[in-house]
Formats: sequence, C-alpha cells, structure tokens
Amino acid sequence: MGQMVEFEKNGVKVRGYIATPKWGGPAVLVFHEWWGLESPLSNIKEICDRFAQEGFVAFAPDFYEEKSADNPDDAGKLMMDMFENRMEQIDKIFKASVEFVKECRYTSPKKVGITGFCCGGTLAMYFAGKFPELIDASVPFYGLPQLTKINVENIKVPTFFILAEKDEFVNNDDVIDIAKNVWKNGVDVKVKVYSGVTHAFLNEKREDVYNPCRAEDAWNLTVEFFKEYL
Repeated sequence: MGQMVEFEKNGVKVRGYIATPKWGGPAVLVFHEWWGLESPLSNIKEICDRFAQEGFVAFAPDFYEEKSADNPDDAGKLMMDMFENRMEQIDKIFKASVEFVKECRYTSPKKVGITGFCCGGTLAMYFAGKFPELIDASVPFYGLPQLTKINVENIKVPTFFILAEKDEFVNNDDVIDIAKNVWKNGVDVKVKVYSGVTHAFLNEKREDVYNPCRAEDAWNLTVEFFKEYL
C-alpha cells in the first residue's frame, strides 16, 4: 500500500515510508524501533499500512538515514549514537516530517498524531515535550525515558502510554510517573499496562515476544485514541 519517499524541507533531507488512505484523514507519524526502519525485524511499514487502512496518512521517517540492524548489538549502537550525538538532526527530521504530512493532499484535517515503539516510543514522549505546538496527540509504546530528557511539563497534548508488564528494558514506574505529571498539565492521559507480555509485544516480526491477542487490543485502542483526538 505504501512506498518509500525522499524529500527536502528547509534544507533538511528526509527519507521514509508513507501510506495514504483511500480518502482523506489526519496524519500519524510512526517512529521506528532500535532496529531501524528497514530492518527485517521491523514492522513499522506494516504499521503505516494499517493506519492507512484505518483512514490516516501515515509516515515513518528514517531517523537512521538508511542504516539498520538485525541484531541487538548493532541496534543498540545505532540507537545510542542517535540519542547521544544526533538529536539536533533528529529534531530537524521530525519538524520536516510534520510539515511534509501537513502538506500532503490526503491530510484532512491538518492534524498530526505521533506514535513509536521502543526507542521510537521514547521519541514519541520526547517530541511531545519539545514540540507540543506541532502535534495533537501522542501514543508512546514502551518508551525508555532514560535515553533522553523528556520535558514533561511541556507535554500539552492528549497522551496514551502503552506498557508491557514484564518489560526488561523499561522501568514502568518511571513512565507512570511521567504520565502522572502530564495529567497535571491539564490534558487527557491514559496508561495501559498489559499483563503477561514483554517489550515489543506488538511486533509480529518478533515471534519470541509477539502476543497477537494483546497486540490487537493495543492496536484497536491506539486507533480509537487517534480518532478521538485527531
């Protein structure tokens, strides 16, 4: 359904995967896991296709700029290099991506939600705190707030935090504390912790952790959330 595209906005070159609905709809930016957008272990393109089937314009920017990993060691290196050395460029890619989807002829209304998984979930929290004026809702899946500073006091959009009970990478208490503080900002906040599952339970490319029942429920709630706020 979707396709890889490349564009330039304000001197920033961006590549990524876009999927569009049959008719018009609001936009959702989808942020990839630590594997990278085009890793064989990533299901981000499939997620974009599913959003398009639900009536959204879905775009997944390639934050690793054509790099990807198929093992945890290389994925960890790519992720840490991004958070430690490349966040200025990541900010520019994000802002260019928002402008890109808002200009898309299929995007109506011109609203933008963000979601992400693993390190992409971290970015869904990070961008909501750094650029709240650019987005309208955020759904972070098992994000890792220890990776970068989250400006929680600036998150002024409805946010839905999705967590896994047995997550070996995420301290759920830390994310729940973030959710409590976002609630104090006067916006709608939801938190759901799925029992009996671990990190990346929504990724069907990962048979070792994928849980189809929990994944389907989380997906349906995400779509409902975006349809309510976008």
